[in-house]
Amino acid sequence: MAEACSTYPAAGSIYYWAFRSWGGGKLGRFVSFLVAAWTLVAWTAFLAADSFGVANYLISEVVIFNPDTTFPHVTSDVKARAVAWAFSLLFLAIATSMNFLPPRTYGWVFRAGVIVITIDILLNFIWLPIGVSKTYGFQSAEFVFTSTFNGGDTSPGLNWVLSWYLVASCLVGEDASGHVAEETIFAKKAAAKGVFWATVASALCGFPIILVFLFCLPPIESFYDTTAPQPFINMYALALGPHAHVVATIVSMVGAILNTSISMVAVSRLVFAIARDSVFPFSEALCRVSKSKQPHNAVIFIGTIAALLLCTQLPSQVAFLSLTSTSAAGSIAAYGLVGFGRAFITRKTFQPSFFDLGRFGVMFAIVTFLWNGFAFAVLCSPQNSDSDIDRDAGLFNYAIVIMSGITAVGLEEWWRKSQGVWFHNLIDINDASQETVEEAHDSEKGRRSLPESESGK
Repeated sequence: MAEACSTYPAAGSIYYWAFRSWGGGKLGRFVSFLVAAWTLVAWTAFLAADSFGVANYLISEVVIFNPDTTFPHVTSDVKARAVAWAFSLLFLAIATSMNFLPPRTYGWVFRAGVIVITIDILLNFIWLPIGVSKTYGFQSAEFVFTSTFNGGDTSPGLNWVLSWYLVASCLVGEDASGHVAEETIFAKKAAAKGVFWATVASALCGFPIILVFLFCLPPIESFYDTTAPQPFINMYALALGPHAHVVATIVSMVGAILNTSISMVAVSRLVFAIARDSVFPFSEALCRVSKSKQPHNAVIFIGTIAALLLCTQLPSQVAFLSLTSTSAAGSIAAYGLVGFGRAFITRKTFQPSFFDLGRFGVMFAIVTFLWNGFAFAVLCSPQNSDSDIDRDAGLFNYAIVIMSGITAVGLEEWWRKSQGVWFHNLIDINDASQETVEEAHDSEKGRRSLPESESGK
């Protein structure tokens, strides 16, 4: 992915990489259009899901402080879903509003996000184990490394597949560096390094934190012995105390809000790029920038769509959770297509730039395709047994249905309109696979592209 980003550092990011890795021309345009549709839905669903997660943290605290509370919190109650919806909209509005700060000021949002996430990691690495050692004690190494838990009553094989669910859903979003490439200096280097080191950081921090959580996990019965929508808050309360744990919760909530805001920076640039390439109705308005050279129209658009997605939880939380499950699946499917194209379509013609993997490029592309193909299958797998799903249709994982629906709508839109206008602003698009990114993009960049932001200086 970093190699592709270095070759095509543009706001469109991953769908430009798909176009490049599939050899350009009509096939590359078609694949890039599907990738753009999947990625846009995935990022928008992530914004809604992240805001909803912050709301669940807050509601869970009410339950932890008073387990007998009459405050609506059970998800089967429409009043509880309405409360969660209202809080979710509030946190989404806070995250969205920060995107209207001046570029120099918003740089502090980035810095604050890094600081808060660092504090969150340190609290989980240091304070949580200390609290566990003084309360219910650590789980054994046998429990962590050899035992299994089948909460969904699935077959052993499917249960093993689902054990990859957290890993598959976390190693995603690294393409964000590419979306802000046009606002950075030396984008070929900076954006590509951002993609690479974001993945490294996710792996280096993610693996040990999973081990920490497993060792610090209370007995399974105690972990789920709560009506709070977020059981991790219950673990914090058991380990750190009924009042002290609030500090860890607040840090997590602040980190999630900042994460939502920073993610909106990336997705707004994606919307800007797609509009610039003339897909949306009113594309001229969506790709218009403000006086401070920021895509505020795209921010408003994406915030509105995320707010509408949050409304789907009002009639049924199943519909919302199924929709947000695509927040990882869509991006992972896009990663897989980029890897497939680089490995099998342009393995001999792909021309790397600064981040050149050399002879290992094809091998890494194959690994990218295989891993993301497996991860996509994991995210779309049923999480309960057939008998449980037969009794309660709400347990069905609709991720594959939603992805199929997005693909069907994308195909219809492609044949109806977009095959004639997609990438219309690039010169000689059918021959662009033989051009450098500068030759293909200079004509548009000078006219409508986002200039360098202060954060890139």
